[in-house]
Amino acid sequence: MIDSMNILIITETIFQMKEEYKEQIKALSPKVSLMVVSSKEVTDEMLEKAEVIFGWPQENQLKIAKNLKWLHLPSAGADGYTTYELYCNQEEIKITNSSGVFGLPIAEHIFAMILSHNHNLQDYAYHKTEKKWRRIHTTKDFYASTIGIIGLGDIGTEVAKRAKAWGARVLAVKRTIGKTPDYIDQLYCLEEMDEVLKQSDYVVLALPNTAKTVGLISEQKLRMMKPSAFLVNIGRGVLIDQEALIKALSEGWIGGAGLDVTEPEPLPADSPLWELPNVIITPHASGGSPSNEQRRFQIFYQNLIRYQSKQQLENIVDFKEGY
Repeated sequence: MIDSMNILIITETIFQMKEEYKEQIKALSPKVSLMVVSSKEVTDEMLEKAEVIFGWPQENQLKIAKNLKWLHLPSAGADGYTTYELYCNQEEIKITNSSGVFGLPIAEHIFAMILSHNHNLQDYAYHKTEKKWRRIHTTKDFYASTIGIIGLGDIGTEVAKRAKAWGARVLAVKRTIGKTPDYIDQLYCLEEMDEVLKQSDYVVLALPNTAKTVGLISEQKLRMMKPSAFLVNIGRGVLIDQEALIKALSEGWIGGAGLDVTEPEPLPADSPLWELPNVIITPHASGGSPSNEQRRFQIFYQNLIRYQSKQQLENIVDFKEGY
């Protein structure tokens, strides 16, 4: 039986909590006090009482949460939450994320972009608006190509598995190299990323926003890629030097790009990226899925059971690494 525990869940338009999930939490113990409110309705009193918060509290709200010991983020990214000075209980605070929720839908989105590029689907959509029956003869095969995945976390892993099943050669960059999974042909550390960029027909960026990853894809990196390479970014916009990317796409250093994230967001209307025909843009929408809420809740709920049993939590965010 757990001691008294105040749990605050802060909902948003893109993060809701079903009644059945609330009941599951309450059923853990009669001593659980659960408050579920929208971000617009959070009060200082709620924040002060909360030992556990599930949501995206603002920086000024974290300063009020003097009893907070565990913050679970509904996102995989932990941008803005990995500074100890934000928290009252700096010695005790634990942050966990929802890594494991978004890999499935984002992997599908990545392949939608790649296949759309390979088979000219964006151009055909433009033709449809003009009622043009015009065949485009230039296409590309994904089969027997080489894909380089920069970041082999949840998303990168789901991409790798699917790419291998479709007959591609799969290269991946990972922070720490261990045993190479059977769906990876070659595993590299971050310092060896150039080799992956040079060999890949498709490059997928699946890294978080950290001090080490900002500007990772520079003009130099873009110039070493194949002229036919297609670059997909579903990590964060800051991973790429965007001015260099515009030059690369305009001058043919690379073949095209699929961008679900940009810097800044929303992408300004005057950005040249909007006009480039070899660019596919989606508005940070790759993670959308009707089954996200169920997966996200299960990660939190299983961690809540661990928390009340004083066991090690899963998906702990490393303050030093930023994710």
